[in-house]
Amino acid sequence: MRYVILYADSCRACSEVARLATDTAITGLEARALEDPWVTESLSKAGLDTPDRPALLVMGDTGNQVLTGWPMRRRLAAVVGWRRSRTIVRLLVAERRAQAVRSAASHVPSRRGVIGAALAGLTGWAVTSGAAKAEVAAPAGAHTIADPATATTVLATPAARRAIRAWGPAEQQVLEISGSHPVFVLAHPEREVYTFVDNASGALRDGDPVAVSMGLAPTAERALRYYTVDGVALADVAVSDGQVTATPVAPDATQADSIKPWQIACFAACIGRRSGAQCIITCENCFYYAVGTLARLIACSNCLVCAGPNGVPCLKECAII
Repeated sequence: MRYVILYADSCRACSEVARLATDTAITGLEARALEDPWVTESLSKAGLDTPDRPALLVMGDTGNQVLTGWPMRRRLAAVVGWRRSRTIVRLLVAERRAQAVRSAASHVPSRRGVIGAALAGLTGWAVTSGAAKAEVAAPAGAHTIADPATATTVLATPAARRAIRAWGPAEQQVLEISGSHPVFVLAHPEREVYTFVDNASGALRDGDPVAVSMGLAPTAERALRYYTVDGVALADVAVSDGQVTATPVAPDATQADSIKPWQIACFAACIGRRSGAQCIITCENCFYYAVGTLARLIACSNCLVCAGPNGVPCLKECAII
């Protein structure tokens, strides 16, 4: 079997894609520009149309096929591993997303104007990896940037320190989300994980608040995964036919003693009950869109507000503290 990652020759990030494909040292995996004569000839001979987006050309004994979107991601994950496939796909779509954002921005007075329209009904900006903070005129109260002193206190809590050991350094700017279940949000850009720290009355003052982490599930399916701040997987949450499904994740052998099966089952039931389909889809887009694009910033802003407060009360309900 031969796998050829196809990209536009004008893509500025794709030299890195070619390097990654080479570094995998996987026989039969390579990256080529769509403008490459070999690619043009191979597609023509197979009767395949030239894709208008990043794609994977799969060449086998029974024929050739071009995969795009999630089928491409699933096949790449099977060939190179989920985390590396995510990196490759994000590099491939970065230029395309950036071009779309630039095109949209050229039709409005300013970047703030684009954001204000897209985030109508929200109360501010979330801070995400690679994105600058800004403000939008909207009702106060949903989410703000914690002041430096509060951020320092949050980052010094045992829960935050454990999350940093599990997921890598956290950004120094901490988001504060208010509402019925207020939380602080830490971003771990190296692993693309967010940690939500309890901000209920007295939680921070007590010095050891409850916290939960969330990222994209390392599976071939499009789903979110909730974890303890020590990195123990709890549940995968996805949307199928408009319905939210939450699936417990069995801990591996090294983690089996840290949490009970009934607690994981309890958490899955709780997070499934609390999660809305649109929220989960928005969160998936947060992780899917290329880093630094406006589309990602908007999706992550929505995601952190709607999904962030759900995990902490589920931890409490299931005695995972």
